[in-house]
Amino acid sequence: MKHLLLTTVLLFFFFASSAQTKFGAGGVLNLDNLNSIGVTGKVHHTFDDDFAGQGSFVYYFEDITLYAIDLDVHYSGFDIALGDFAIRPFGGLNIFRISVGGFGDTDINLNLGVSGTKDLGSVELFIEPKIIIGSGSALNIAGGVYF
Repeated sequence: MKHLLLTTVLLFFFFASSAQTKFGAGGVLNLDNLNSIGVTGKVHHTFDDDFAGQGSFVYYFEDITLYAIDLDVHYSGFDIALGDFAIRPFGGLNIFRISVGGFGDTDINLNLGVSGTKDLGSVELFIEPKIIIGSGSALNIAGGVYF
């Protein structure tokens, strides 16, 4: 787990050094458990006209320690434009960590979803409904802004 966190941090600094990188913040709601609400931070890096990579960290407000790291690939080649609102599919990995006291468990799952964005000039709104497939299966929706 330590190697995964180190790799994530190094990728974050690599992406942050590029002009094609944007940062985001927002909220997350787990629709399978409406009491599970969290906050997210995102780094989104555009590689070319078709592909972008995104790393996210989600911390859930629970009585126990609960967080997730998402590493996703966004595909713009199948862009649906509704005026200024663009919808793109994405997929990737979800690394979900739960711990109580000194005991914990980590699950690796798949993400499948769509990302909707609306450019407002200095900021960009996003909404991302996704399904998490695996032992930590869930239906989540995230929303917020990119800077």
